[in-house]
Amino acid sequence: MGIQAKQINKFYGEHQVLHDVNFTCPSGSTLVLLGPSGAGKSSLLRILNLLEHAQEGGLTINGDEYDFTVGVTETQGQQLRAKVGMVFQQYHLWPHKNVLDNLIEAPIKVLGKSKDTAIAKAKSLLKQLQLSDKADAWPLQLSGGQQQRVAIARALMMEPEILLFDEPTAALDPEITNQVVNIIHELSKTGITQAIVTHEVDFAKKVASHVLYLEQGHVVEFGDRSAFVNPKTQQFSDYLSH
Repeated sequence: MGIQAKQINKFYGEHQVLHDVNFTCPSGSTLVLLGPSGAGKSSLLRILNLLEHAQEGGLTINGDEYDFTVGVTETQGQQLRAKVGMVFQQYHLWPHKNVLDNLIEAPIKVLGKSKDTAIAKAKSLLKQLQLSDKADAWPLQLSGGQQQRVAIARALMMEPEILLFDEPTAALDPEITNQVVNIIHELSKTGITQAIVTHEVDFAKKVASHVLYLEQGHVVEFGDRSAFVNPKTQQFSDYLSH
């Protein structure tokens, strides 16, 4: 269970952005994807949600297998995304819907939840994320940190088995970043598997149970959080010291 990537190769035209990416991350873990710009972190994250497909290799997500060499169908992608939530860097909240409506739309239309059930769940999540007073607010009335937490709540409304984050602390001040750290810790206690792209080493150290370090599409280092203290490679050691 959890996430397993096997020999993943990804190209954009002639340009190869991922080279034979292999790793296995157990269920309930928090995997942080680290590396310099252009390392392939975001491409790998989108592959984990089948928003993009690799040309070669395979992926196993909570026991379901996907073979890119044979081909993955859009139906398979939709089925996977019903179980794998994504919190985008740009949040992607609907500006014409208030916070509560942003949260209940997909559970009602996709999961077939009743409106009352969806509203009760949404209010519970907003309380958990300290946003109870923002249920009727419009996204543009929220700060960046509040929009980030609404985006997390919206992903959790779909009751995902795995949650993916793309740069969740980008452009957030230290106080809001600490709130995101606390949210990730709380989620990890529930047994949900999380994968997080970030370039912030301090944040990564606070949340990671496992770390995958990439350079130019190659896995340079993979291990548990002890890799931050005892890196196996000089490249990762150099990255941590910058």
